Amino acid sequence: MNQTVSLLVPVYNSAAFLPRFLDCVIDQTYRPIELILADDGSTDSSVEVIHSYEEKLKGSDIKLILLTLPHKGQASAVNSALKEATGEFLTWCDSDDYMLPACIEKKVSYLIEHPEVGMVRNDGLVFDGDTNEVVRSSTKETDRSDKDIFDELLWQTTYCFAGCYMVRMSLFDECYKDREIPLSLEGQNLQLLLPPASRTICGFVPEVLHHYYQRKAGHSSMSRSYTQTLDRINGFNDLFLRILPFCDCDQEKYKGVIEEIKKKNIEQLRYSMIKRVKEEMSGT
Repeated sequence: MNQTVSLLVPVYNSAAFLPRFLDCVIDQTYRPIELILADDGSTDSSVEVIHSYEEKLKGSDIKLILLTLPHKGQASAVNSALKEATGEFLTWCDSDDYMLPACIEKKVSYLIEHPEVGMVRNDGLVFDGDTNEVVRSSTKETDRSDKDIFDELLWQTTYCFAGCYMVRMSLFDECYKDREIPLSLEGQNLQLLLPPASRTICGFVPEVLHHYYQRKAGHSSMSRSYTQTLDRINGFNDLFLRILPFCDCDQEKYKGVIEEIKKKNIEQLRYSMIKRVKEEMSGT
């Protein structure tokens, strides 16, 4: 009997994208799947769209769990979903993502074939969500191997797109015994990835299995002022410090690394602002 995959999906005002996402879950070649949709207080018809798929999901060996929650943000929704998860493998997606049919199967197969590895990721593509055109690959050449990614995730020099990763639930529970990740306005991916990555190498499946849609109105794509960007740098710094106790690493050493990351990001911000002002003054 196949081992269950718990697929966690925070949902917020995603009615326009949910049909494509739910269809891609149904099209997955792997079973059984435990699909946990945590609606974060949507004000559109997201919940109604989910209910409209209940008949399609019946008999498909996909167990649907719908949580309707007050609006508290994605990380809070993920915490609620984690409490419901019973699978041996954990993966998560954004509600406007697209998984190719073999996305879950390929990652499960890797983890079964490599019992010494606790997490795995795959290649993917980033799309412009407004034009539906490919923007770039989600991975660099240096990403395409089995490796230790803990420092790269901290420095944000590798990708952390939600639908590309899968973690053994036993490893995740070793990190978060109460299944409570730190809450943050910066999302939930780093909380879910850093502690497991501090304990294992991350495997790699060299196939494009996931599409991420980048939208101008999205949190990660919006244009920010100097003050807003500085606030975000400070927000990530605070988040890293709150994730650190859940990581299996030299705590004092990595507090210093986190301070280095903050300083580097502030220096880059200042340099980019000075450059922008000079360009505006010169009329270029």
